Amino acid sequence: MVSDFIGIDFGTSNCAVAAWVNEQPELIVVDENSSNPYKIRSAIYLSHDESGLNSDNAQDNERTLNEMLSNGDILFGEQGFNAFLQTPHEGRYVNSPKNFLGAKIPKRLLDNFETLVIRFLSYLKQCAVKQLSKTITKAVIARPVNYHSTMGELGNQQAEALMLRAATKAGFAEVDFIHEPLAAAYHFEQKIEKPTNAMVVDLGGGTSDVTFCALSQQKANNLDRSSDIYATKGIRQGGIVSDKYLASGVVSPLFGREGRTAKGRAIPNMLFSGVYAIDNMPEMTDFYSASRAKSIAEYIFESEDPLPLMRLQRVQKQRLIHQLMHAVETAKINLSDHAETTLALPFVEKTLTVNISHQQVEQTMDKWLEKMFVMIDEAIKEAQKQPEMIYLTGGMGLSPLVQQALTMRFPRLNIEVADAFSSVVLGALLKAKRQFS
Repeated sequence: MVSDFIGIDFGTSNCAVAAWVNEQPELIVVDENSSNPYKIRSAIYLSHDESGLNSDNAQDNERTLNEMLSNGDILFGEQGFNAFLQTPHEGRYVNSPKNFLGAKIPKRLLDNFETLVIRFLSYLKQCAVKQLSKTITKAVIARPVNYHSTMGELGNQQAEALMLRAATKAGFAEVDFIHEPLAAAYHFEQKIEKPTNAMVVDLGGGTSDVTFCALSQQKANNLDRSSDIYATKGIRQGGIVSDKYLASGVVSPLFGREGRTAKGRAIPNMLFSGVYAIDNMPEMTDFYSASRAKSIAEYIFESEDPLPLMRLQRVQKQRLIHQLMHAVETAKINLSDHAETTLALPFVEKTLTVNISHQQVEQTMDKWLEKMFVMIDEAIKEAQKQPEMIYLTGGMGLSPLVQQALTMRFPRLNIEVADAFSSVVLGALLKAKRQFS
């Protein structure tokens, strides 16, 4: 028997879908081009010509994005990412649309992002219908405790309202939401042997969340679990921020940061603003603008060593921010198992490389870990009790540096590491089963 509901993890870095089939959870194939077909990169490539893509005018950029949504071809996941790598000038690449849903941006641009979400949710729904041969009408969608936003709770309300409208327009008749760490907690709860006060730490690509809650198999099928939740906290930083710290601290000198002019003046930091901003559309648009191109060209002329700034110019002109940050992320992942790795940037300069050590990653992670522990400490303070175990999920939860830091802070607690890419979606499915069955 196949149910007419699904769980959706609409993540910053990856998305996943799960369904209830023959009294069992079943993951849906969402990207046949991925090494793991049950998760899809949260990325969309809108094919188009170059006209209007390099405009300084915000309304021109919004209008171009709207035209591509209406008339261009849309590629999802790995197919979209690979097409973008091959032809970055022939379209618009949107990485992690979820990061912009709570942003303080013009309504016209927010409407464009709503259309992007509609298209992405429609694609995920179609994948489920194709695999299950069943009409899907209901969904529970996992959301962060706090969306990536500068508007606080107003940003959360804006993002969830947008997601609800988008899901309805994508064809879902009934939609509900669940906080991502609580979804992971529901999944973990299925296998615990005794009641446990658990601290569920979900470290994703764009946000980090913690839910401190009481888990037990006796209550696992209850729909209302509000009395079992002691504290829920969330911050607007995730794996993307750690990549930006690494790029800024280790890679940026290759592009002229901390350089000087021939007259001894420092190259201004504003020249580099937005060069790593894959999670900030306004900053990225500003970096790609004609005015920034002019500023970079002026400082190349004045610099005592123009080569690094010429590399920055190449990143700016050829729109290489996503390729650059993808290479940095890959290097960071490699350093999980190695003391040192070589970051190669042939798309910038054929022989350009820089060696990065595990120790350098540790140093750039200090600020990231500090914010994570502030979040955890606030949850413990609000709960007014100590956790009996930690359940760690999300892509950054796989980092040995994160696991080591948590072990040092909580040496007496058992720390269990979840499947980073399925625990949230399976928890969302469990809520859907309780609510819609």
